[in-house]
Amino acid sequence: MIGPKALSPVLLAILCLSGCAPSAKSPVLAACPTGAILSADAPRRGIPVEQTPAGKCLADHAEAGDIAAALRLGDFYLAVPGTLPLIDRKGHELHWFRLAADRGNATGAWQAAQLIDNDRDRQVPNDALAYIIVAIKGGIPEAGDYVVDQWQDGRIDPGKIWALRRWLDQPGILPADQRAAIIAGLNAPPDDLLYE
Repeated sequence: MIGPKALSPVLLAILCLSGCAPSAKSPVLAACPTGAILSADAPRRGIPVEQTPAGKCLADHAEAGDIAAALRLGDFYLAVPGTLPLIDRKGHELHWFRLAADRGNATGAWQAAQLIDNDRDRQVPNDALAYIIVAIKGGIPEAGDYVVDQWQDGRIDPGKIWALRRWLDQPGILPADQRAAIIAGLNAPPDDLLYE
């Protein structure tokens, strides 16, 4: 059998373009019904909202790359009142926000970071810090305040924010006052931290 290394790059490209390589086609999904309402009735009975018609439609769209659908599902679990029997509410919420965050969405990243970083006596978890940085780069001011607070509380190792510091060195990436506040907070000497 002739392997890819034996073929010239031009011939290999022609073969792949002519259909020898499997194509990755994304599924075509029907639009969710206009005004589809996510009801808390099913989750109160122990049925995840993703198993309702509107929830399934949104979940399918979210899994296929629709960030707005992922955020809507995450927001649903964030806002639904009370406890939900037999449903890991935080797990569902985190799943949908992570899905949006992993696709570069700042809002999803900020929500996921807040859910992950829930033990203030330990270092900020690496995945939470990564999401916080995505949120900062996406322009969420609260994320900048949060990273400064956690830095000043000693919850972030210096090496973990080196890339963020380098990114902040670029003018024009954030509003000037927001950028300056983050830089000042990350550069504040320990004596000044006691009085903030």
